[in-house]
Amino acid sequence: MAAKPVLQIRMLGGCSLTYGDKTISDPNYHLKKPWMLLAYLITFRSQEIPVDELINLLYPGETGSRPTGALKTLVYRVREILDELGLPDSRDMILVSRGSYAWNAGVPIQLDADLFELACQRSGAVTMLPEERLELCRSALALYRGDLLSKAAGERWVSKLIPCYHIMYTRLVQTTAGLLAAQERWDELIQVCGRAIEIDGYEESFYHHLIRGLLRTGQTRQAMERYKRMYSIFYTELGVTPSEETMELYREITQESSRDTSREAEDLAAVSRFLLREDRLAGAFFCDLEVFTDIYNLEARSMARSGRTVYLAMVSASMRDVTVPPLRMLNSYMERLEDCIRGTLRRGDVVAQYSVSQFILLLPVPSADKGQIALDRIISRFTEKYPRCPLLLRTSIREVDAILV
Repeated sequence: MAAKPVLQIRMLGGCSLTYGDKTISDPNYHLKKPWMLLAYLITFRSQEIPVDELINLLYPGETGSRPTGALKTLVYRVREILDELGLPDSRDMILVSRGSYAWNAGVPIQLDADLFELACQRSGAVTMLPEERLELCRSALALYRGDLLSKAAGERWVSKLIPCYHIMYTRLVQTTAGLLAAQERWDELIQVCGRAIEIDGYEESFYHHLIRGLLRTGQTRQAMERYKRMYSIFYTELGVTPSEETMELYREITQESSRDTSREAEDLAAVSRFLLREDRLAGAFFCDLEVFTDIYNLEARSMARSGRTVYLAMVSASMRDVTVPPLRMLNSYMERLEDCIRGTLRRGDVVAQYSVSQFILLLPVPSADKGQIALDRIISRFTEKYPRCPLLLRTSIREVDAILV
């Protein structure tokens, strides 16, 4: 005699119920409240939920008999949804007692959130053989299709639960990446971390492992593209820079790129043509902060021998009361300020974004006054183009100290 199928419930990355060959899921319905009630009863299935608690959840601010009657109708609609699965006891899945409702805990279910949590706990056992541990990690990763009840992430009770599972997922990806790296299974590591970034594009460790995997498989150009994409996201959306550990990977990328270039170049003429590409010759030279740092140190070393002067300048943006501007406004105007800097300065000037609200510049000019003239031109150009901009732009300038070597 064939065993009865078990009701399978998915709550990670959405909500769906499967029984046998039938599945119902929230995208198939435009009924938010029935799915909210269903998800709430399943999540807290070990408890009897008072009617008042459910009314506050589903009909906030309403009182009297109306929301009580609406809740009874809602329970009926949820039972109708469960009927579609062909469950033998669908009408008994939601139990009613005096003043409360509850999910029938006597009916066996398989909940992906529970399976995921158990797998995460077991994968932390360091006594397990690496291959067994890796297999367990893979099965747990397959369960995590996204944050818990992602379509209801705006609900307060859901938002309190999401971080717990998300932290478990982050640790799981890091553990899996570590195991794969130890066995030099770089292609699998790239796949795992690439999918992790699709789920959470703001976790730096995912990028770090992915870029490392790309480097180890000789995909230097892809590693650089990923790094630049990460750097842009962190700068423009979070207002932060990558960690020193990830910056070290960037240095490794640039070193590997240099080796690749030297292998491809036949002579110094070819190297010269590569270095002087047309798209890099117009206006000031914009670069990452890491590159700017190298150029700054090079200039400081050469100044003692050449006798020329170079000035370090900064353009900062703030609200007119010197408070920090809203990030979205700041990002928009910093892009416009970059255009003004690029269109104002000369080819020999070097520029990098120092923070979410600051640009730093290297100006090879004979005096601070000459450098200030260039800065004033930038401010004038920006003010003329954006007279209603609420930001205050401030400048400062000082001579670069020569390094005696």
